Amino acid sequence: MTRDRILEAAAHEIEVNGLTLFRVKRVAADARISVALLYSYFSDREDLIAAAIVHRFRQVILGQADIFIQPLKGLSSAEELRHALSTMIRDAQDPERTEQRLSRIDGISFAHHNAVASAGIAEAKAEASARIAEIVQPLEDQGLFVEGMTAVAFARIWYALFFGQIALEGQHALSIDSEAWSRALEVLAHSIVVNPH
Repeated sequence: MTRDRILEAAAHEIEVNGLTLFRVKRVAADARISVALLYSYFSDREDLIAAAIVHRFRQVILGQADIFIQPLKGLSSAEELRHALSTMIRDAQDPERTEQRLSRIDGISFAHHNAVASAGIAEAKAEASARIAEIVQPLEDQGLFVEGMTAVAFARIWYALFFGQIALEGQHALSIDSEAWSRALEVLAHSIVVNPH
């Protein structure tokens, strides 16, 4: 419980002040503990930062996995899958998705320079992937995808569309209005689901 409070406070400190202005005293105060108690959980400032980044990254990626799989749970027909994909397309337009993507990218960039953070992020990715595979594989087993589309390919394509890239906003060669983007995703969704005879 105390460790979770510390991690939440440290993640908040990173989000508000960044890594350069990160202060352990503020983290301890926010977690309502002493600095000495904080250091009984973490060996040093870098260990605390690494653990906080993994903590937040894990929350974000597992939260995204849950959002991703929720509409796909318990489907048994191509029509149900089409409807679920339409729901997912609408949900993917939520502006918070961009914030989550940016949070993940910040964590990943730090992790490259920290073995603890790198290992923790890899573990979170593996856990999220396992959750997704558990829900998506039955869709392939039931024959709901067109020939050549596997559960893994479906999950990677669809997950990347919603969570794997930063929103390209502003006026440039790849600008597209949200309605046109939603229509394009609907076309893609219908092309990968088998047509019942």
